[in-house]
Amino acid sequence: MKKSDKNAGKNKNVLFLGLVSMFTDMSSEMIYPLIPEFLVSIGASKSVIGIIEGIAESTASVFRTVFGRLSDKLKKQKLFIFIGYGLSAFSKPFLSIANHWTAVMAVKFSERMGKAIRTPARDALISVSVKPSEKGRAFGLHRAMDRFGAIFGPILALGVLYLFNNNVRYVFLLSVIPAVFALIFIMFVKESSLENTAFPAKSGQKGGLRNRHFILFLVSNIIFTLGNSSNVFLILKARETGLTVTMIPLLWVFYNIFCTLSSPVFGSLSDKIGRKPIIIVSFLYYAIIYFLFGIARELWMIWALFGAYGLYYGLSEGVFRAYIADLIDSDKRATAYGIFNTGIGLALLPASIIMGVVWDKFGSQWAFFVSAGLSLIGFLIFIINLLIKEK
Repeated sequence: MKKSDKNAGKNKNVLFLGLVSMFTDMSSEMIYPLIPEFLVSIGASKSVIGIIEGIAESTASVFRTVFGRLSDKLKKQKLFIFIGYGLSAFSKPFLSIANHWTAVMAVKFSERMGKAIRTPARDALISVSVKPSEKGRAFGLHRAMDRFGAIFGPILALGVLYLFNNNVRYVFLLSVIPAVFALIFIMFVKESSLENTAFPAKSGQKGGLRNRHFILFLVSNIIFTLGNSSNVFLILKARETGLTVTMIPLLWVFYNIFCTLSSPVFGSLSDKIGRKPIIIVSFLYYAIIYFLFGIARELWMIWALFGAYGLYYGLSEGVFRAYIADLIDSDKRATAYGIFNTGIGLALLPASIIMGVVWDKFGSQWAFFVSAGLSLIGFLIFIINLLIKEK
């Protein structure tokens, strides 16, 4: 096979991995907006919901560094991608037989473990499958396809709810179908390695895992994440404001439309003007949005804020991944993504618990105010980091 043919095949990795994420997110978003109400229906308090979300995310995230390191050491990405997506796919239907919040937590932990296995390898593979000058666009496109699936997931959920008299358990059961389709597209993904990348980095161009820029970016994001609790609290806020259960999937579609449209735009913009300005804006923007969620009292405000919150996704998800690829050598990149996601995941445990406890004790307004305040601290750390580097 000619070298140009190999490069073309690896360029298609972004497309095929995007399709994998699209169908997986279609499956996930069928059930995600319904879980908070389902937990409430089986007797879970806001504090318990916070504990479930925090434990599922943070404990599974511990293993992201492990699997990222294994992927780099074995120089294999496709294996970890398949196992991770497979575990998530076949965990979700067990929600249909859950009768206690501990069962829901077990399923969510298993599903999150699948994400821990696949994400570092997947992001590393994307980063070496495109030209260095196109990383922002590539990650933005991938995240857009991921969110595109999230648009149709709630629509499918609405159809299932209509057919089965609003029985959410059937939604949980049938969510496995698009997840299985996702696994099929993994077969078309081309394996890669440092010695056989489409666009290898020049020696000495980047840094290792002790790169000061990477470490400070990690620290700022961990602090920031203490104010970035699970999105289930946004859904609970919408319910508190008067949104009906049947409208939850539509609200989630509305949110994901903005995610889909903004991700490739801000990803490509970061290739042109740099990642740092967009990262700065994303931190500050998030704090403002959460403050506004705290004071929202009307349903129209919730709809507007969900759309605005979708723009935050575009400002952060793909751009953060591209920024890490800017800092770390390709042979250590899966490990770097694993470390980064582990740090964020560990912070999600106290973040969700803080949100749930403050909500139970003082109400939703103060819960969102506290989250906004904590996220601002992370923003300030990132700013201080930039100022120190300029001296």
